[in-house]
Amino acid sequence: MNVTTGYGTWNNYGDSGNVSVEATIVDAITGGDSEWQDRMETSGALDRIAADYRDAITGTLPDGISMAGNEFIGLHHTDPDYTDEIGDFDISEAVRRVDLQAIIQKHDVDN
Repeated sequence: MNVTTGYGTWNNYGDSGNVSVEATIVDAITGGDSEWQDRMETSGALDRIAADYRDAITGTLPDGISMAGNEFIGLHHTDPDYTDEIGDFDISEAVRRVDLQAIIQKHDVDN
């Protein structure tokens, strides 16, 4: 039987100042003028940024760990002899390797 376990939340590994990926993205664009921020939101760019950011983060995670909403989850193994790459894997480091600013630039309504 496969059992999943939670490894932690976005707040634990992604951004300790926010509880969601989307909140982190909003914080990242707050330096822009308010009209640009409005255009980003109404155009759907923020949704596309979030989708690409989540995909990029998932791509940095080892097999067996994934994002579900704002949680990092994976298989829980009850076999004491089971070993995998998850045990010593640093989820925070994986998230830091993803360039959120590059993803924002890709979807910037002014580009």
